[in-house]
This record gives sequence, structure tokens and C-alpha cells, in this order.
Amino acid sequence: MLSIGRSVKYIFLASVIIVSVVVRYPVFCLICPVGILYRNLLSISSFHILTLEITIVGVIFLSDFFLLDRGWCGSLCPLGAVYSLLGKFKIISLRTEKKKVEGLPPCRATCPASVNVQGYTALLRQGKTKEALELIRKDNPFPAVCSMVCFRPCEADCERGKVDEPVAINALKRLVADHWLEEGVEKPKPLPKIHEENVAVIGSGPAGLTAAYELITKGYPVTVFESLPEPGGMLRVGIPEYRLPKEVLDAEINYIRELGVEIKTNTQIGNELTINDLPREGYEAIFIAIGAHKSRKLNIEGEELKGVIHALNFLKEVNLGKKVEVGNKVAVIGGGNVAIDAARTALRLGSKEVHILYRRSREEMPANPEEVEQGEREGVKIHFLVSPRRILGKDGQIKAVECIRMRLGVPDKTGRRRPIPIEGSEFVEEFDTLITAIGETPDLFTLPEGVKVTRWNTIAVDSVTLQTSLPHIFAGGDVVSGPANFIEAIAAGKRAAVSIDRYLKGEDLKMGREEEIKKVREVPKEGVVKKARQPMPLLQPDQRVGNFKQIELGFTEEMAMGEAERCLLCGECSECLGCDKLCRELCPMGIIPTDQGGIGECSNCGLCKEICVCEKASPRFLHPKRWKDALTRIFRR
Repeated sequence: MLSIGRSVKYIFLASVIIVSVVVRYPVFCLICPVGILYRNLLSISSFHILTLEITIVGVIFLSDFFLLDRGWCGSLCPLGAVYSLLGKFKIISLRTEKKKVEGLPPCRATCPASVNVQGYTALLRQGKTKEALELIRKDNPFPAVCSMVCFRPCEADCERGKVDEPVAINALKRLVADHWLEEGVEKPKPLPKIHEENVAVIGSGPAGLTAAYELITKGYPVTVFESLPEPGGMLRVGIPEYRLPKEVLDAEINYIRELGVEIKTNTQIGNELTINDLPREGYEAIFIAIGAHKSRKLNIEGEELKGVIHALNFLKEVNLGKKVEVGNKVAVIGGGNVAIDAARTALRLGSKEVHILYRRSREEMPANPEEVEQGEREGVKIHFLVSPRRILGKDGQIKAVECIRMRLGVPDKTGRRRPIPIEGSEFVEEFDTLITAIGETPDLFTLPEGVKVTRWNTIAVDSVTLQTSLPHIFAGGDVVSGPANFIEAIAAGKRAAVSIDRYLKGEDLKMGREEEIKKVREVPKEGVVKKARQPMPLLQPDQRVGNFKQIELGFTEEMAMGEAERCLLCGECSECLGCDKLCRELCPMGIIPTDQGGIGECSNCGLCKEICVCEKASPRFLHPKRWKDALTRIFRR
């Protein structure tokens, strides 16, 4: 027996046919929200139109019955966005209406680059990996690299962690990137150069390439100068391949190149070509992003012995494919991420024992805890509260290291407790190789006169604009902050691009940029069912011996979908821009909103409602103007 609702729908269909016959015009075509049928049938005779309309209604009748209210249009629409008049006649405005909450989702507010985490997670929940990739690239030109090397500050502030565990945000980004890489990297079209002013970027690390990416999207000709034979900076030479495969890095750098960024490798600024030469070469703005590639010295006896290697030099040689020999027993001095990378690399090169000597406790260790754990699983031994005093050698070769045990005193300026030597606790341990990893500093010999430097040997810049003491020169990344992390370098590149754009246009560099980022305070958690976080599948430790195979294997589709469903969508509208893109590219009315957010003559077709991944669009009934237009067309006929 038919339900009352379905009976009403069929009565409505019959009414449409009767009215069509009376007025001799296809009413159904007129009330189609997108007007496709009306526009396509203008040249057909009334008899054929009525015949076609009766056929359409009949097909809708049957499909509505057998396709569970999905309807004929809905069954054909590739977006799954169009429902038949029988199944769903709820039409909405393009405008979305958020709940009465203020601020960004905590994940996005915490991310230094302000990547729209909620947006790409929401898109992923619908299986829209391509759209998710495009959304990530709006704020980060390295989605694949980021998914493999970022230490995920967004996860530390994830609201889901207050229920059970944070969402595995980076793993979701990894799936999006894997799709892009596996399906074949599509070459982007070169972007038009709409400005005449040339910009020079010195350094092709994450900060430099991000600035170049942002500037090329704004229409500026950009040239990147890199001293190494391959671009990538510390991504290329400082991160081992078991964390970041070179083909992944190459794919994302080539994407930036295809957009129109020129990258000149083997070009050392400061030798034949200086920074002062660049303005004479036609560059009206310069961004210095040379990183911090110079290792700090221990300044102890024996540091000049053969077999004592600075960690950055060690990793650089390995990553550039050069043969590097290490002994059977290796010591690494330091407790940061570079120290962990160096220790795990030494194991893969064949060392039998690798020991990390760190002068503080595990709690004060700055290295990423997950990397430390994996290093220990692979066999790295960590000795806490131990510091080297001198390096002992024979015939110019290292033989042993004299160490002293430490205890922790009061906190220093970094907030970590100061290590204090324990007199009389000295001991000697034999090693074949010693790798020092106690910190890095920029090499500033290339700077022109007039660029101010801080007492920490970094470039002094305005904290908001990244402008140096010379107005046309900007700087960012590790050369300004000192050794930081990947996502902070991305943020610096973005900020520099905004400043350079404003500088070249003669605009105020600071206006509107010092506003405090607000994040959502109260996120409702009532009714949220606890669900365990998906762990990242890893290559087993015994399979890592003697090779640089990638350790993190990535999520399957099922794992990613399940994990994405754990997102609480804290910030209401995800700003995934799906509805905006839909109206720009797919709206059959050709009603295109402007880049400034104008809606124009929106037809209220409802497609944006159906494509909204957060289901946050506010419903409205058919706009009165549509009914007026329909009646006008009928009676003009």
C-alpha cells in the first residue's frame, strides 16, 4: 500500500501533466531548478514537448518507485547531487549558515601554515581525494612530503583527544598524497605571469619553494637559486630516505616547476653571483631561505681527528648517494631529530652498535618521541645524562671517547633542567666513529652589507613581515628562526610571499596581519562514541636492516575512511570550497560567483547543498524569483 507521502507525490505528477496539456507548455521543464530542460527544449514543437514531458514523468514515476526516491535525475547525476522533484525538492541558497560558534578548528588554528585540516578530512570522508589534495595545496605545496615528515602539532590540539585519542591527521593526508602518486602525477598547466617584477629566492628548501609557489600563483616570475646539485634543501640532504623517499620529493618539486618556477641548481650565491648583483640582474625583491646547514662544534680536544663527523655532513653525503664508511661501533652526540636520523642511518650502513650520548634525561630530549622509539626498536642504544669531555685518538684516528656523567640542576632559558657534571664520574668508551649532532646554525657569509644579524647568528627580520633591514630583502625559515621544523618553514614561506607581493605593489606590509587567531572553545561531545585511533602500519624492524625502505606504509582506504569518521568537525563549515567550485565549473545556469564571494543570480538549484561535505548549508525553499520566471514564461507562450 502506498504511503501518504508517496501518494501526494504521484498526485503532484498528475497535476503537472494536466497543467501542461491545458497551457500547452512543459510546466515540468520550467520548474526544473537548474532550467536545463527548459533551455534545451525551446526549439521543439509543443506536441513533442508534451509527449517528452509525459515520458519524463513516467520515467520519474518508475525510477522513483524502484530507486527508492532517488529519481531519474539523481540516478544519472555524476555528483549524486540532484534528486528528483519526488524524492527531494529542498532548494537552498549558495550561502552557508554556521552555528553560533566563533573561531577556527583547533587543528587548523594550531597548524603554523593554517592548513584546512577539517576541510580535507571532510572531503576524504566522502572519498573525494582529488578535491582534498587541491584543498591542502591552497596552504601547503608539499602535501606528500608533509604527510611523511611533519611532527603534527595539529594532532596535539585535536579535540577528539579529549574523548579518546586525536585523529590520525597526518596519516589521512598521506592517503590523499598516495592517491596522487599512485594514479600518476598529473602535470599542472603553467600559470600566467601577470606581473613584470621578478623575484629571486635563495635556497630551495621548504621555505624557499613555498614562497616561490605562492608568488607564482600570484602571477610573479620567480627564480630559485640553489647551491646543491638537486633542489630541496634540507628535505633533500637532511632527511633519510626511510622517512622521505626521493621520488616523492622529486614529484612535488617538479609540480612547482611545472607551474612556472625556474630553479637554478649548482648556483652558489656569494661567489660569482652575489646578492648585490641580483637587483642589477632585474630582481626587484629577494627572499633569503638558505636554512641552517652548518653544524655546531663540540669545541673539545680531538674533534679534528679522522672518524669524527658532523651529522649534517654525514647525512648530506649519504643522501647524495656518496659512499660513506662507518665503523662497527658508532657514537652519536646529541638528542635532537638530527641525532636520531644520524644514528638510524649509521645502522643501515652496516654499523653493529650505535650509541647516542645525551647529556639530559629522556624527558628533556627534543627529538620526536615516535622517532626515538623506532630508533630503539631498530637497536639504537641511548645513554642519558652522559656528555663527552674529550676524544682520544691514535695516529690521527679516533679510538675512544672520554665521557662524564651528569645530573640535572635548575631549568635554563629553554625550560629544560641544566645538566651539571658529576666530578669523579669520568669513564672511557671505545668507538670507531663519532657523529656530532648538537645543533645547527646558518652560514651567513653571503649576506650583503646592511643586512642586520642577531647575536644567535641568524638574520634579523620584522616578526610579522619577515622584511630585513634592507627593504627589498626578506628572509625566513631556519636562517631566521634557527633550526625549526618543516611546517614552520612552510608558514615562513607563505608569510614572505604575502609581504613581497605587498612590497612590490607599494602596499602596507603589516595591515591586517597581526590579528590573533581565534579557535573554537567549546566543541560538543555528547553522544560521541569512543573509537580507537588507527595505528600507522610500519615495516617490521628486521626488514629495515641494511636498506632505506620507507618505514611508514600508509593507510588502506578502509582505514582512512574509518579514521576520518572520528573527526568531530569542530569548526562547523569546513570551507572545503566544494560548493564554490561546483557553481564555478558545473552550474548549468552559468551563474558564476565572483572570487570576492559574490553570488550573482544564483538559481538556487540546490547542488551545493548536496555536495557539502559537512552538511552545514542552511535549507531554503525555492526562491520566489524562480516561480515568477516560470509563470512569466508560461503565459508569454
